[in-house]
Amino acid sequence: MGESLEQALTPATWPTFAFVLTRLAGFMGAAPLWSLSGIPSRVRAAVAVVLGIALLPMAPRVALPAGMLQLPVSLAMEFVVGLAIGLSAAVIVYGMSLAGEVLSIQMGLSLGPAVSPMAELAVPGIGQLQSFLAVLIYLSVGGHLMLLHGLADSLKALPPGSGIAPLCGSELATELLGTVFGTAVRVAAPALVALLLTHVAVAITGRAVPQIHAIVLAFPLTIGIGLLMVGASLPFAGATLTNWMAQIPERAAQVVQSFHLASGGP
Repeated sequence: MGESLEQALTPATWPTFAFVLTRLAGFMGAAPLWSLSGIPSRVRAAVAVVLGIALLPMAPRVALPAGMLQLPVSLAMEFVVGLAIGLSAAVIVYGMSLAGEVLSIQMGLSLGPAVSPMAELAVPGIGQLQSFLAVLIYLSVGGHLMLLHGLADSLKALPPGSGIAPLCGSELATELLGTVFGTAVRVAAPALVALLLTHVAVAITGRAVPQIHAIVLAFPLTIGIGLLMVGASLPFAGATLTNWMAQIPERAAQVVQSFHLASGGP
């Protein structure tokens, strides 16, 4: 669209701005970096308004629904679309965090808070390390800008205010949930296999030599081998994550297309 910003901010475009801002709110509620809880809410709101103004000229004009009761439903669907676009990348970060938490449990590090002298403070675990790695790779490949570009493209592919069925995207939600667990399994698999073999070896040793306390022997072995395997698998996990993050534009386009098919039909 070739209109200027001054023309885009006329009162006639206010309904369009409301729909674009709602989609942005859903996007910033799930997308990595954009959804950081450490950023003050006022700053996040200001960023959303600025981005909404920047994206407004490229959004088709929206006419208010005939019935006012349809307006909250339409805005809710816009929020869901933005949320799904943000989740297309967030599921990978969540999967990395889940893999780290599973490894912490298998290594015995989950007992850290129980024996910590300062119980009110959370003890950092492997999950935070994996999550930080995913976010760093996400930023290094420009994932936050890719997602924002995908959101801008969605305004043309799926215009604000277009009819979206309330139950649309059910297959997409299932796929995103599967991505979380699939990422966790792929990242944690090498360390989990090593820990399984370690537990089997400790169990066999305990049966062969009853004088050895298997539990006392298992803790240092599982923690040491677990940390060693996590460190050894980080380069491979980083390469895999880089390939996944490079597919963010395609993932965002698939998210928009799923809603478009659900609303427009085959």
